[in-house]
Amino acid sequence: MIQSTHYELRIGDRVLALKLPSHAIELRPNTITTDRTMQDWIESCLNEPMEFPPLPLAILDDDRIAIAVEDGVPEANAIVCALVRYLVQHGTQQTLITVVLGSDNQDWRDRLLGELANHDLSEVRVVKHDPTNQESHGYVGASQSADPIYIQRDLFEAEVVLPIYCIRTPESPSASDKYGMSPSFANADTQHRWNLAWLEDNVQHLHLQEKLSHEAGWLMGVQFAIAVVPSSDGRVSAILGGNADHVFRQASELVRIESKPLNGNHSLVLAFVEGDRSQQSWMNIARAAAHADMQLDSQGSIVICSDIDHLSIGMQQLATDEQDEHLQRRLLKSDLEDAFAAAVISSIQGRRSVYLMSKIPASQIESLGLAFIENAEDIERLCGSADGVCAMRSAQF
Repeated sequence: MIQSTHYELRIGDRVLALKLPSHAIELRPNTITTDRTMQDWIESCLNEPMEFPPLPLAILDDDRIAIAVEDGVPEANAIVCALVRYLVQHGTQQTLITVVLGSDNQDWRDRLLGELANHDLSEVRVVKHDPTNQESHGYVGASQSADPIYIQRDLFEAEVVLPIYCIRTPESPSASDKYGMSPSFANADTQHRWNLAWLEDNVQHLHLQEKLSHEAGWLMGVQFAIAVVPSSDGRVSAILGGNADHVFRQASELVRIESKPLNGNHSLVLAFVEGDRSQQSWMNIARAAAHADMQLDSQGSIVICSDIDHLSIGMQQLATDEQDEHLQRRLLKSDLEDAFAAAVISSIQGRRSVYLMSKIPASQIESLGLAFIENAEDIERLCGSADGVCAMRSAQF
């Protein structure tokens, strides 16, 4: 009898129970090691920040504060509510606080507004970042490569900008740098340049993103940053605040402690998109696929376990007979929702089989060129015929 490893994972509203072969290798982000509340985390990293005075000492009474929340941050709404409560308790008027969401997702905005209202913070302004609306951006300056830098206008006009980003592996598509400004809060042209560079040459992408993001953050005068370290169950393991350089460096070390990337020699990677429904996005599925792809041999397959329940218009573009390269370039220049995520997935499924577990009907999944996974038994059967299995917890990070 072959020994097995038992997993019980919470993915959106789904609890997935699996039995994996004992030889399966696990990769995961850091684990939760504390019982701290979100308010405790925020007060700790703002009262005693890294290489920075306590945050209230850096804020004047009439300063406009903009909180830039990257899309995909685990438990983002709870973090924002705790941060806003902290600022108000230390003398900032609610009307001087604007929260800028790094997504045009109306459902996210509605949920955050509801949670803020529950904490008597209904005067705080919440706006969505729309990269296609050029009028909602401010010109920061030109990069060394002569590309114009435009950043969301509320961030551009604020006296104090507090970015909140999730620390990810450097290879992750659209991973933020230490300032959390570009490409997340840049205009569409800038995002298109990053997207194209990512597909053409990942090394070039990383170099360009780091360079321009640093220029954008420096020109914006961002000094204080908040980095969220994800846990192995799609939640928060730690929150660090303070000097942007020190925060980024320390958060990156915390992630590397548990992740331990391996050379790609597996025949099957199970990529779990763990966390609540805010984590169940096509961008996170694309990130999970990209991370899994790096751990596979040339013939290996990917199984992505998610709880996503809709096909966005960008993802629907995969239901085509168009050549992969032409489709990807069209998507990379597109403003359609999830176009970049679709391009990333297309670039991977052109080389290997990609299976998807979701709430979407099998016929719709298969029309995208993805294979359908219905339940845990399907996954266990695939594992039984695989030479080497890698299980990636919270693979979106």
